[in-house]
Amino acid sequence: MSDSTHGLIRTFHTFFSRFPTLTEIQQAGIPAILAGRDVLLCAPTASGKTEAYAAPTAERLLSGPRAPFSVLVVSPTRALANDLHRRLDPRMRQLQIGFGRHTGEHKERRGGKPAEFAILTPESLDAALARHPDTLLGVRMVVLDEIHVLDGTPRGDQLRLLLERLDAATPTPPQRIAVSATVARPEAFAARYLRDAVCVVASTRRPIRAKGFEGRGPEAMAAHLDQLAQAGFKKILVFWNSRQAVEEFVRACHGKTAYGGNVFAHHGSIAKSLRESVEKRFLEAPAAVCAATLTLELGIDIGSVDYVLLAEPPPGVDHLLQRIGRGSRRKGELRAGYVHATAAEKAVFRVQFEQAAQGELCARPYAFRPSVIAQQALVLAGGEKLVTAARLRSVLPASVREEMPHDVCQRVLEELVHREKLEHTGHGRYVLAPGTESLYERARIHGNIEAQTDVPVVDRLTGAILGHVSAENAERTHLRLSGRGFRLVGRERDRLVVESAGKGEAPVFAGRGAPPFSFALARAVARHHGLADDECGQRRLHHDVLFLHCTGTAGARFLRWLIEEEHGMRVLETSPIHLLLPRGIDRVPSPVNDAAVDRFVARTGRELNRFLNMGPWHASLPKDLARDALRAAAGLDALTLFLRKARLRDESGVEAPPSWRW
Repeated sequence: MSDSTHGLIRTFHTFFSRFPTLTEIQQAGIPAILAGRDVLLCAPTASGKTEAYAAPTAERLLSGPRAPFSVLVVSPTRALANDLHRRLDPRMRQLQIGFGRHTGEHKERRGGKPAEFAILTPESLDAALARHPDTLLGVRMVVLDEIHVLDGTPRGDQLRLLLERLDAATPTPPQRIAVSATVARPEAFAARYLRDAVCVVASTRRPIRAKGFEGRGPEAMAAHLDQLAQAGFKKILVFWNSRQAVEEFVRACHGKTAYGGNVFAHHGSIAKSLRESVEKRFLEAPAAVCAATLTLELGIDIGSVDYVLLAEPPPGVDHLLQRIGRGSRRKGELRAGYVHATAAEKAVFRVQFEQAAQGELCARPYAFRPSVIAQQALVLAGGEKLVTAARLRSVLPASVREEMPHDVCQRVLEELVHREKLEHTGHGRYVLAPGTESLYERARIHGNIEAQTDVPVVDRLTGAILGHVSAENAERTHLRLSGRGFRLVGRERDRLVVESAGKGEAPVFAGRGAPPFSFALARAVARHHGLADDECGQRRLHHDVLFLHCTGTAGARFLRWLIEEEHGMRVLETSPIHLLLPRGIDRVPSPVNDAAVDRFVARTGRELNRFLNMGPWHASLPKDLARDALRAAAGLDALTLFLRKARLRDESGVEAPPSWRW
């Protein structure tokens, strides 16, 4: 037993006896957790982070007072909660610790009481604080698992407020432990969720060996798989950016490669039972391919993965690292492939891999989503029968209070009254309006997840839900879901009823939007093309002009608006890297004043809200607060500063290379 684990008197054997040595994150993190400090554990996939927090928190639980909910693990998704439960349950049973889930799907109890060591989601923690705060009196430790998944989203900001409420609900503020993949700025990251934290950041980065595969058509993808099979790779994980692409890939490759029928689909619109079946079949098959979206970026256990193939450029370096980290877990290096259909995609991939190798994540700046203030106002009014501005302000973390206007809570409450979600009863007190009270009674206001417009697909014979697709599919006769073909036989109560069939095309899914391509990553692409940090480029492309702006997703939308609305020129094509224009420009477009930026936000607010993920309660904010939140999340102030200083390298007499047009 090493110095770092000498305090694991009861739990060392259970968690570490089968490992020859502790990982870096375990050696450094366990002593700090045993000492009762707030700790950030930050390390790549497969570095032993789960054991690094589970062993010392279980040790502290066994050596002190034990009560329901003594240890809370907040998981970002139910799927991860279920997977974590499966992995930890045998060890907790061995230690005789009451262990279970407390989510919308599962309410596991021990001796009629909630588990001592419980897994929740942010939504179930919100509900517990509002409806049964007395059950949380014994909370001693709270673990924020895979917190990078939530950071910079409304659910992450909701969790920041829930931690403040949890501190107020317990006699002694619980110890906080945050567990994350590699993040760009660990200290700032930790400060959002922890207090005076010890930041434990693993320095070990495995070298990356990346191989390019050219062509993304059905025949090309099948050939790529056969090439990997010939190289001896048994288990292949293929990442796509959309659910429809996953389904189309499986349809094209099922039964047409060396992997035969063991080509599976895994994404969020497939029913949980079918996803779990896919995970089990992939794990047990001697050789198989699983195509997935970000559902398998996280730590769900699907067994050993020999090779990861990136079928499209991921939206960021962090996503790339998460994806390739799922493979080669027992190797000294990360081996991955990437598929490029164009020279520009190949260039973007090369930049992403170069940044990953250097430890540069090119992350988007963090911006608080104030829509969660409106959501928490409603929850407080429901759980405590009324809410005041002072009470609402008390649940804001100190850093949020400092950056927000002093009257923000009062103004949010007044706006909620205007929108008939609250009623003002006088003396600064606000109560739920009848319609909102009904939502509270049905537990519909504890989340910050956008409502989906997909409709369920139901098996005619069993009545089981197979998944969810866009209602547009009702016009089709056949569709394919989770790699299986179905025939549509009817529509009942907003459900699509199907029966098995041998064929089917990939369904249409309601758009959710990909995470934005960051400004920092786009500027790294600019440097790859030989542009200086303050330069944009312009070259001819046949009869048009290609403007290489390299400002990311938000920058592309802003520049398009400036050119079309302010300069009257139609933009022919848009990407985070380039704009295609009918004629050249003489300078980099920039807003003439601050009012122009506000006009852009006002005109494009709905689109910005969607791709920036401002949350379902964003529309309930006062207009100016909603506008300022969009500006901050899009990074428009920094972007405007860049555009006003940027120089245009005008080479419009020269033909643009293929790598410029993404």
